[in-house]
Amino acid sequence: MSFAGIERFWHKKRSMKPFVLDFLGMVVGALLILSPVLTASAGQNAPARPLLVFSLDQGFGNGIVVHDDQVALTRIISALQPLRRHFEVRVIVNPMVRDRAKLLRTLDTLAARGMPFTLEAWSSDAQTLGSCSEQNNPFDPHHGLTVSTEELGALKRRYGRMFAGIRFAEVFAQDFTVRAVGTTNPEWALPCWKLPADSFFRPDIARGLLSFARANNLHVQWSDWHWHTFHSWDAPQAEHEREMAKLLREFPGLVTVTYANNEPQEESVPRRDHWEKAVKGFVNDGAAGFGLSCQSWLRLVETDTDPEELAGWAVEALERGASLVQFEPVWYFFHLPRGTFGVERYTHLPEWVDRGRPRESFGVLERALLDWAAKRDRDAKSL
Repeated sequence: MSFAGIERFWHKKRSMKPFVLDFLGMVVGALLILSPVLTASAGQNAPARPLLVFSLDQGFGNGIVVHDDQVALTRIISALQPLRRHFEVRVIVNPMVRDRAKLLRTLDTLAARGMPFTLEAWSSDAQTLGSCSEQNNPFDPHHGLTVSTEELGALKRRYGRMFAGIRFAEVFAQDFTVRAVGTTNPEWALPCWKLPADSFFRPDIARGLLSFARANNLHVQWSDWHWHTFHSWDAPQAEHEREMAKLLREFPGLVTVTYANNEPQEESVPRRDHWEKAVKGFVNDGAAGFGLSCQSWLRLVETDTDPEELAGWAVEALERGASLVQFEPVWYFFHLPRGTFGVERYTHLPEWVDRGRPRESFGVLERALLDWAAKRDRDAKSL
C-alpha cells in the first residue's frame, strides 16, 4: 500500500492461552509437506501452476502476528486448503514486527501446517506503517527494508523450502510519494515518517535482495501500481524501469512482476481490461512471468468493494496468462478487524470469537477460482 492523501492512508493503515494444534490439522499439514503441490521450483522459475498468494499480516497493531493469534491463523490455513488442489498457494507475512518471538511462532505454525510463505522484504509499509507504530521495528524504514539479508538468511535456514519467496511492494509508488513530499505535496507525509536523504528506490538495494533470492532459491514478487505505462509524465519512473529491466536481465527467471490494482482515487478501476500492459513486457527482459496484486483497495473504502468485482479481476488475470495473483488485505477475506496503526487488542472480545473464519467475500473468490480451475482441467482433457 502506498500513501496517497492522509484520509486514504489512514483508512488503509490504522491475552489468550496458546492455541493447541488439533490432531487433524497436524496430519493435514504433514501430508501437504510431502504433497506434489510443493515440488515446483520456488526460485529460478515461477511455479508451473498459477500461484495464489494471500496476505496474512502487514504489520498492523491489531494483526495476527502482534497478537500471536493462532486461532485465526490456523483457521485461515484450513480455509485455503481446497485451493491447493488446483493452485500453488502461499501466504505473505511482513517480518518487521518488533517482537521476533511472535513472528517465529507464526512462521512455525505455517511450517508445521505445510503452508509455504513469502516474506515482505522491501515495502512502502516499512516506511509508512513501520515508521509510525510501536509494534514494528523495520531494519531500514528510510528505504523500506523490513529486515536485513542476514536475518532473512537465518529464517531460510530455519524454515527451508517453507520460506518460499520475498516480495517488493510499492517501492516505485513510495519513491514517487517521497519525491512529492519533498516538492509539491509535503502534506502527504505523516510527521512520524522516516524519509531518506537519497532515494527510496535504489538499484543497489534491489540487486542485493535479488542476489540473496537467487542464492537461496527464493521466488520474488515485484508489485506496484505506479508504472510508467500509466504515469508517463513521471520521467524518474521511466529511468527506474530501465534500471529494473537491467536487473531482470541480470537475474533471469527469478522475478514475477505484478500490477497492483489499488491506485489512489480508484484509478485502477478503468484499467480492468488492460492493466497487464504495464507489466507484461518485463517478461521480455527476463521476468519469470507477470501477474496481479488483487486488492479490495481497488475502491476508496476497501471493505465496500464488491466481491464479484474483485473475483472477476482475479479470474480475468488467470485467463490472460498471469502466473501469480495475490490478494489483500486479510480482513476483507477473513473475519478479522480492520487494520490499525496502534496496538488494539481484539482476541478476547466476543465479536471476534469467529476470527479467522472466511467471509462471504472469500467464498465468492474461492468459487470463482475453483470454477476457473475446473474449466481449465476440462479443456486440458479435451485436447
